[in-house]
Amino acid sequence: MDKKLQERLQESLYLHYPLQPEEDRSIEARNLRKPVHHFVSLWDGHTMDRWSFDGEGEARVTEEGTLCLTTRARADHWPDSEVRAHSASAGLYATFGSYEAKLDVRGLDMSHGNRIWFQIRPVCPGLHSPIIRAAFVNNGKIKIPDAYSREGFNAINLKNNEWNTCAWEIDSIAHDNIEEVSFIIHRYGKEVSTGEELRYELRDIQFQQVDTNVVHGWQCAPETAVFSSTGYFTDGHKTAIANTEADSFEIVDAETGEAVFSGKVESVHNVHGDFRVMDFSSLTREGSYRIRFGNTATDAFRIGSDILESTIWKLTNFLFCERCGYPVPGKHGTCHTDVIASHGGVTMPFIGGWHDAADVSQQTMQTAEILDAVMAAANAVKDTDRTLYLRLLEEANWALDFVLRCRFGDGYRAAHAAIRRWTDGFVGNMDDCDADVNNRSFENFVFAAVEAAASLTFAERDPELAWKCADTAKEDFAFALERFEKVGVEPPHMVEHTSGASLSQYYSAAAWAAARLYRITKDPVYEEHAAAFADKVAACQETGTRAPMKGFFYRDESHKAIVHFSHQARDHIFVMALAEVCTALPEHPRKAVWEEGMRLFADYLKGLRQYTAPYGMLPAGIHHVSEADDEATFQVLHPTVEFEEERKNYLEQLANAIDLGNGYFIRRFPVWFSYRGNSAIHLSMGKAASLLGVYFQDSELTEIAREQLYWTLGKNPFGQSLIYGEGYNYGQQYTALLGETVGEMPVGVQTRRNEDLPYWPQANIATYREVWTTPPGRWLWIAADLMPKG
Repeated sequence: MDKKLQERLQESLYLHYPLQPEEDRSIEARNLRKPVHHFVSLWDGHTMDRWSFDGEGEARVTEEGTLCLTTRARADHWPDSEVRAHSASAGLYATFGSYEAKLDVRGLDMSHGNRIWFQIRPVCPGLHSPIIRAAFVNNGKIKIPDAYSREGFNAINLKNNEWNTCAWEIDSIAHDNIEEVSFIIHRYGKEVSTGEELRYELRDIQFQQVDTNVVHGWQCAPETAVFSSTGYFTDGHKTAIANTEADSFEIVDAETGEAVFSGKVESVHNVHGDFRVMDFSSLTREGSYRIRFGNTATDAFRIGSDILESTIWKLTNFLFCERCGYPVPGKHGTCHTDVIASHGGVTMPFIGGWHDAADVSQQTMQTAEILDAVMAAANAVKDTDRTLYLRLLEEANWALDFVLRCRFGDGYRAAHAAIRRWTDGFVGNMDDCDADVNNRSFENFVFAAVEAAASLTFAERDPELAWKCADTAKEDFAFALERFEKVGVEPPHMVEHTSGASLSQYYSAAAWAAARLYRITKDPVYEEHAAAFADKVAACQETGTRAPMKGFFYRDESHKAIVHFSHQARDHIFVMALAEVCTALPEHPRKAVWEEGMRLFADYLKGLRQYTAPYGMLPAGIHHVSEADDEATFQVLHPTVEFEEERKNYLEQLANAIDLGNGYFIRRFPVWFSYRGNSAIHLSMGKAASLLGVYFQDSELTEIAREQLYWTLGKNPFGQSLIYGEGYNYGQQYTALLGETVGEMPVGVQTRRNEDLPYWPQANIATYREVWTTPPGRWLWIAADLMPKG
């Protein structure tokens, strides 16, 4: 770990105060340093003739030439819209409305430009995280906003009580006939420190022409190289992808400039185009380096055995800041004490764990899965970094407390709160939220597995808690088994991230939990369940010659529908279950069958990687054209869109994929519609690779897993780290209520319309650029397998 981060960690009392980002490394800071080739002012700073306003608030022009917008942080009623009021009455993602200022720009010469630029000052007493949502309406060939209101909006995080210069590059978004530019203040309520009034002062609105960043396609910018901006492991592959005319490159010491390695820039041609690749895998000396080629020298990166450590600290920082019901310094006070779960005549406050995402909603299942990853990371560093181990264990304890407290003791749990506001903490008034309570077998199998792992993780430091975890794991497994035998796959429940789970995933969760319970109890009942469910998992796998690839999993034994994910993802769960069973039952006569299933999936991952080369991001996997006619599965996987309306788009997305013949296709990115972003998807597949790499001691699988992390750290076509505050060129994300946080990660890179090309525009909006706690959890799960063991 570098000395600067060590000092920051000490100053934060090892993440008991949030880390502050190095903003000069952000993409926003670099964008503001660009030369402006042309601009036109959109407002004269004096008249209000072109302005109109929606919502509750007031607007006036000041003598200083600013538009002053004032509204209240919350209200005693829900917005007038019947749709919004209906959602609010059910507690579903309701806010207190918004106040919008719309600027009519029709008639202005906007024929040259690709950036909306303005200055804004929030004067919002006590508000930790002011945010303004800029927007525009385009009435050209392509209409903006789009059908899902994903394009045409950019929620920008601001610093309170100071002027913020904001620049939004829109080159990749249709802007040939912009009619309106608007600024939206969302009223998310008041956390502990927030005052009554929100005021935003706006000035100097321009439409500018600049040289824009690469946000679309596989090719990086001319005369640049993209690489893991944190660094690379000492052993294994180290490559950067370039777009250059240079024939050779050097790796130079970041401090002295001395060349320590030189090599040829290799040319690669494939379905994605022509690329240049720099391979410096043979450089194994630890240190800080830059890549130098032509007239370009990159930012510094490290080579070392501990390169994941800094990222793990920062991801832990993000999780700490996402704590629900906890006063996080500089972020928010104790929150959501009036979110209530009721069952069997009793109630409980649904607080604790980590918020689900930027909207501060809550999912017990989400916290549980991340908890498992945090415990795995803690155990991985237990003998090598005691400070990090103890800090991870502390964060795990916070989540474990929530997972245990949410049980009603009869199989039912407080499971979910669809909330998007700060509540006032008083139980019984209009802004309360009712938490969802359910008894679902898939979740209880997973809870049992996580609790069993917790019984081992906490055995040394808190044996009483460890006993409770083991006892609870047995109970939850029994509840899950009873429910599963009675109901089978649960009906879809769209607010739950598990609603699309297939029967094969139920089998996997059950096998995973049973194997862990056998490890801690040695009870032969769990051995029987583990083996039986492992066989069921294996029965859902493609093992023959039916498809051009094998090793992937179907939704059930019928082999009719392939498992796909378009948002939340659990591609790892199949081999995680099989590996856990093989480890727990090393002498079982069926072990060879289960191991063969793992080998098949390992070969499937190895076969997939060619389809995104020279990048290492794993594709979303194999699809079949018959899926476009499978309405039942479609409704489960895409619950917010209409099958008949989207079927043609489904087929077009497959047509843009790689054709394997006989109706089979490889999609680099999922078939998706409203929900987009692939972090959870490729990282879940990366977890499968890292786990299999450890189990079989297979270095190729380990490299595949590493590449999933490298993609998030800047080895992507945009050259941007997807982890805020880590590496270089990290950008703001959609954080809604919490403000920018070191270690935050987005839902992930998306595609444009029906393409199968990476797309990462500078526009903070749900879902693709929304911060989400799932990706850090998946990242930590992979890191736990890759960290060097003491």
